[in-house]
Amino acid sequence: MTNQEQTIFACVAHPDDEVSCVGTMSNHVDRGDRVVLAWTTSGEMASHFNGMEFSEVKKIREEQGKEVGEIVGCETIFLGYGDTSVRATRESALKMAKIIAEIKPDAVITWSMNTRHPDHRGTAHIIYDAITYARIPHITEPEAPHRPPLHIPIFLYYEEVSPLPTTYIDISKNFEKVKEVTKLYADFYNWQIDDWIDTVRRADGLRCGVRYAEKFNVLSRFLPAEEHLPINKREL
Repeated sequence: MTNQEQTIFACVAHPDDEVSCVGTMSNHVDRGDRVVLAWTTSGEMASHFNGMEFSEVKKIREEQGKEVGEIVGCETIFLGYGDTSVRATRESALKMAKIIAEIKPDAVITWSMNTRHPDHRGTAHIIYDAITYARIPHITEPEAPHRPPLHIPIFLYYEEVSPLPTTYIDISKNFEKVKEVTKLYADFYNWQIDDWIDTVRRADGLRCGVRYAEKFNVLSRFLPAEEHLPINKREL
């Protein structure tokens, strides 16, 4: 087990999607790892903003995302695929491959591949394809390709129907940041969630013997996952 610094790339579709991995990202920031949080869109089609210009919505939601980055202590990027336009095409994967080649992640966090929203599914599929494309010099130039010695494990937001193995991340020491991010969005959008995040993360913690946890399905070429995935080291 190594303490070597890692680079974690968390990529979701819309600002507020990242609520499900704030604790895990914060763990890695505390550990000294580089964490990059990206959104494929700026969430400019959000129904909450009916009647506002897309440019106004984009500005508000990107400011929210940047505030989340400040809470977590990570880098943030908006990738500009366009809200409701995220689809797994060759062109979208090539664009993502260049980003992966630049960031050179050791592990990726993203949406599940079977979730309802097309932008969520699209984000996951684009990343899955782009990880392979990022290995090809003619695609990534002028950036050097990203060819890790084994593979890049992908942590997908948990789905009960997924056949992939599940891993739990102890986020107890950073649960206050999870609550802070959730409150940021809840206050703005008037979400009626009360103690929802506490209940959900506590329930996940009970399943793995800690106070609070986040859980993911793991897409990895090597099992058991906990022996190979840098994000899952016990010191977190």
